[in-house]
Order: sequence, then structure tokens, then C-alpha cells
Amino acid sequence: MNSLAPRSRGVLWANPEAPAYRMAWWLLVAGMTAYMTLSASGLYVLGIPYDAPYGSFPAKLHPGTYLLTLSWLLALGSRGHLIAEAVAQARKEPLLSGYLVCMVLAFLWAAARHGPGGLAFFFDTLWMPAVAALSAALQPRHRQRQLLVAMMVLLLLNSVLALGEVVLGQRLIPLFPERPDYVEEYPFRASALIGHPLSNALATIALLPAIFLMPWPTFWRLLAAVLLVLALLSFGSRASLAGLAFYGLLACAYLLQRALRGGFSYLQLTGGLVGGVFGLTALGALVAITGVGDRIFANLSWDQSASVRLLAWDVLAYFNGADFWFGIPITSIDAVALRVGIDPRYEAIENFWIYLLLLLGLFGFSLFVAGLSMLLLSMWKKSPPLLRLAMVVHLVLASGSNTLSSKSTSLLYVVVAIQCATAFVRSAQQQKQQQLRAGERPTVMGAWR
Repeated sequence: MNSLAPRSRGVLWANPEAPAYRMAWWLLVAGMTAYMTLSASGLYVLGIPYDAPYGSFPAKLHPGTYLLTLSWLLALGSRGHLIAEAVAQARKEPLLSGYLVCMVLAFLWAAARHGPGGLAFFFDTLWMPAVAALSAALQPRHRQRQLLVAMMVLLLLNSVLALGEVVLGQRLIPLFPERPDYVEEYPFRASALIGHPLSNALATIALLPAIFLMPWPTFWRLLAAVLLVLALLSFGSRASLAGLAFYGLLACAYLLQRALRGGFSYLQLTGGLVGGVFGLTALGALVAITGVGDRIFANLSWDQSASVRLLAWDVLAYFNGADFWFGIPITSIDAVALRVGIDPRYEAIENFWIYLLLLLGLFGFSLFVAGLSMLLLSMWKKSPPLLRLAMVVHLVLASGSNTLSSKSTSLLYVVVAIQCATAFVRSAQQQKQQQLRAGERPTVMGAWR
């Protein structure tokens, strides 16, 4: 049984099919769906000034934030006393709960120092990964598996839309609907449902390994992986291309190791090599014909985008004294960025470590680092090897951007995917144990599912 299954307080409380418990489940699904389909641009088109420089504070929080928070609270409340159940879950998930506490304290520190303006990203970017994972942990394992499958289906839908945008040269949702004077960039980059091309790329590269955990036939998993690779090219991120190359090298090393140990028959080796050559040729032809990836291959050089990432380090030269310990407000950060050549209207400090150090000071930044360390350790302990790799790649790529210091969703995707993947791993382990008890030979693919 799930270690976090409802404790017996009568049939209603112990039954995961009880109305309140099912409502918590559907709120969790709705929250993740909202985060994967409603970007800042999409919300603006709907009349919600989510990322605009005006509007009330409630409008600055993503609709998914409300849904995920309600899901967690309702799941806790359906098990018993809300506070008592929250404490009980914190004992079972000390690292994940510690991460949430650290991020709440970091927000309170920044709000006390500089006021709440511009800090809404704490809720969506830094709080929600823990809230969603804690809510998912309260659900039965079969529902956790269903949630991960639903997330991957939505990611594949996003990839199909991205490829359609590149082929047609038109966006489903304007990239910057609040800027009517915006001139479309060339070569074209897709934005699909998740929003900014770089946000799409980071989410896709982070969740790519999870496709091999899906309970689908091998052919469909490989086809889905190819679709995600093509979508990565359509988003035009050079950093994600490097991450993809890293995945490829590790996959080749793994397959070579298995081949040297006799893990493949002659027919499998021959068919795999022929299929691989044919697949790469077809992929190259598709890229050449459709123009997918033109943005990457046309800019394989040092340009303004790369220079901005180096300029972020120059900001630290203006950061000393009491500011180093207690941080500076966002307006001061923008002023310092402008002095080193980063125009806040069009660019950002593309390094969330530096930005948060400036904002929080060493005291608040230590809370952030402690919390993030607890999150990474928690995910590392429960994650299957494939998603450990995804976690490392995500952290490395995110460090070269303002992902965790602005409104973004990729960390949420990775954390929830890892939490739900544990249900796949435990199911595979149980299947293997049952096969061993029955005297059968354990299936290899079961371990990947």
C-alpha cells in the first residue's frame, strides 16, 4: 500500500474514491494541465495581466497555483485534521517539506526588506513544485502514474503544435501580445502552449527521459522521443541542443556497454544499426526540408545572447557592503544591470544564482541554497536513474538563464515527474518480486516502465 494512504478513520476517510479525495485528485490534474497549457501570453490574451506591469496581486498568480494549492489542502483535509496531517506528511517527506519552508522564509525575508512587488514568482516558480509533489504523494500510486502519463501526453501535444508553427511560420498564441510593435524574429522559433521558446526547450529537454518510463510499446516510445527531439530543434535553444547531445552520448555509451557484454543478438545489432542510420538520415532530411532548427544552426557562434550571460557577472562589482548581506530591491537590480549593458526592458540577468543573491543578500540567499539542496537531495533519493539525469541537465541549463528568478514552470514539471515516476519504479519492483516468487525470469522492459 501507499505509505501515505489515508489512515483508517472510518470507511469515508480510508477510501481514495471518497468525493473529497477524488476532488483533490481532479484539482491536481487541472492544476498541472493549466500550467502546461496556459502561458503568460495565453493568459494575457484571455484578459489576465499575469506578467504585465499592472494588475492586482491575485492576477499575478497563475491559475494553476490556486488549483494545486486547493488540491493539496483538500487531500490533507480529507485524511483528518489539516494541520495534524500536514505535520505527519512533513515527517514522511522532511526534505521536500524543508524545501518549501526555506522558500517561504526566503519570500518573507525579501518582502520584509523590499516589499512584495515583483515577488510573485516565488509562488509559481519556487513554491508550487513542492506543493504539487506533496499533493501527488497523497494520491494512490496508480493515480500518480496516470498523472505522469497525462503530463507526457500534454508535452507531446505541445511538440506537435510547435512543429506546426514552424512549418506554417505562424504562432497559435502571440509571443508578446502586450507589445503590438513587436516584430517577429527570424529565423522563426516556435512557442506553442508553454510560451517563450526557451521555456519550451527547457521543459522538453528536462522531461525527455521520462518518455522511456511510459507504459507504451517500444516503437511508440521511440516515436515520441523523436517528436520531442524535433520540437527541441523548433524552439531554437542552443543550450538544449547541447543537453540533447549529452543525452545521446550517454545513450551510445550505455548501448555500447551492453553490446560488449553480449546483451544483444546478431539480429538485434544489425537491425539496430540499420534502423539507426535510416532514422538519422530521415531526421536530417526532415530538418533540411522543413527548416526545423534553422534558428540553432544559423547562430552557432558567439552573439549578443551569449554576451548577456557573461555581463551578468559584471553586476557583482556593484554589490558590496550592507547590500551584500541583506540584498537590494528589484528597481536597484535593474539600475545596476543597465549600468553594465543589460537593458531590463528587453533583457534579463541570465543567471538565477546571481539575481537571487542580489535580491536576497547572503542571508536570504543561504535560505534559497539550503532549500534547493534539500529538494535536489529528496528528488535524487526517490528518482529512477533516467530522471536523475534529467534533474542534473535541468539544473545545469537553468543556471544559464533566469529560470528560477522569474515566472517559469520547468522546475515544477521535473519535480512532479520525479514524484510520479516513483510509482512506476515501485510497480516494476513489485512485478519483479512477483515473477521471482513464481519462478519466472524478470522482464527487462518492466524495469524501465
